[in-house]
Amino acid sequence: MQASQTLFVAVRRVVAQSRRLGGWLVIGVAATVVELGLLRLLYESLDWSLPVATAVAAEVLILAKFLAADHWVFGHARPALRRLLRYHGASVGALVVYWLVINALAEVLGLPYVAGFVVGTGAAFTWSLVTNFLWVWAQPRRDTPGTDP
Repeated sequence: MQASQTLFVAVRRVVAQSRRLGGWLVIGVAATVVELGLLRLLYESLDWSLPVATAVAAEVLILAKFLAADHWVFGHARPALRRLLRYHGASVGALVVYWLVINALAEVLGLPYVAGFVVGTGAAFTWSLVTNFLWVWAQPRRDTPGTDP
């Protein structure tokens, strides 16, 4: 009986992780579409410089993605400042990767900013995937005092 319970717990954990990854991907794709729309508004319609427009659009979406992922993907009833700060810390790395790639490709190499956006988003996505699942929402060990429940 013990072996079947252990197997059940392991399968349940894999399913939960797969659901979390799937939800996180859905939020990421939806946010990418919204971010590109916001970037187009800021850069093309409001004539902001590309470096400023990319930074503002990314920051707005960082906050929105945290709220969505914290509740929908990870099941928290309310956002917590501690998780937001960890998420934002992890996102800063992705923001820097994204910002450098899109602006280097568009401003330095002369590629269309949308192409830079796609490449920069892919690079930032990779960074974000690793940091979010291994740091922000990693399950704390039960024997570690002072961790989030």
